[in-house]
Amino acid sequence: MSKKIIHQVSLSEIGGVQRSFSLYFSYALKKSRFKHFVYSNYDIIDNFINVKNYHFNLRKSLIQKVKFLYYLISRNYIIHFYNNLGSKSVKKLINIFPSSNIIFHERGSAWNAKEEDIKIYRYNASVAKIVLVNSLASKIMLTKRFGVNEDKIKIIHNGFLSKFTNFLPTKKRYSKKFCVGYLGRLDTPKGVHVFINSAKQLPYYDFFIAGQGPLENVLKKLAKNYKNINFLGSVKDPLEFISQMDTMVVPSIREPLGNSVIEAGYCKKSVIAANVDGIPEIIKDKHSGILINPDKEITFRETTSKSAPFPNVVVNSNQQLQEPKEIDTSKLCDSIVFLASNLKIRESYGENLNKSVIKKFNIENYYETLENLYNQFK
Repeated sequence: MSKKIIHQVSLSEIGGVQRSFSLYFSYALKKSRFKHFVYSNYDIIDNFINVKNYHFNLRKSLIQKVKFLYYLISRNYIIHFYNNLGSKSVKKLINIFPSSNIIFHERGSAWNAKEEDIKIYRYNASVAKIVLVNSLASKIMLTKRFGVNEDKIKIIHNGFLSKFTNFLPTKKRYSKKFCVGYLGRLDTPKGVHVFINSAKQLPYYDFFIAGQGPLENVLKKLAKNYKNINFLGSVKDPLEFISQMDTMVVPSIREPLGNSVIEAGYCKKSVIAANVDGIPEIIKDKHSGILINPDKEITFRETTSKSAPFPNVVVNSNQQLQEPKEIDTSKLCDSIVFLASNLKIRESYGENLNKSVIKKFNIENYYETLENLYNQFK
């Protein structure tokens, strides 16, 4: 009997985990020898319509709850948890219903963990068949901060488009001026305030922010009265947005990998980014983009009840844990001006990034790695 894969992942909002999972799931439905289903505690949003017929909300169905418990203890099912390695609820669940077919997939939640969560991470990792991580930075975080056995950990980089994709950028433009873009969640760890402060110092360029999040109103207030700063909300097609930019900026305080960097690579766009966590696993400085070392104390501490917490530690460029910092606004401005003034270099960075991400972050590699992993379960 072929095993069935139960993906436990929330699709109630748009984020890097959700976007990449949706792309993988569509591919797996066509190619996989396994049957795939999705369970979560929330309804899915319309953006993930491709998952709808395979999704079950545990909070709305007692029958599905009972089935999920059966899946845990049955050897015919593999339970693939996403960003639940630090979950107290999952720890209690697998204490009562032990399973030998559990995968924990760390995609960034470890950066939000508190000191009291360390034992939970360590315990859940100890009972898992394997712990997947999306970057070397994630592995370093789990081993050095949480003490997870590195032999349990396997790195599997996110997969996006096909390596055979020939992306044709849109000919549309948001502006006739030089366009600088940010794509991502408007939340505490993303450093969007640095992007806005740079825009204030460069009024002759247009800056565009695509995304939503708990700090949206606070950031709009920070950008008030600056006509060159534009908030677009959640964009339907991230690649189309990126293709209308001249360069992208990823000013993150923490970034386990950096999906927007990968997406920029598929669009052959240059990127300026913080040299932190998983980002240098995608960008080679002065070859496929510009990396800026975060060396300034964090200047923006606005939060809401729905904000992600600031991380206690991040992974620096020497692969060591350190206190989180933000990048210098003046250095970001200098980098933007440099790329705006050097078309050939900008295009070269975009081309080099494109070759790198297609080779390393394609959906075929991601799918084949997961498929082979599932095949190892007896």
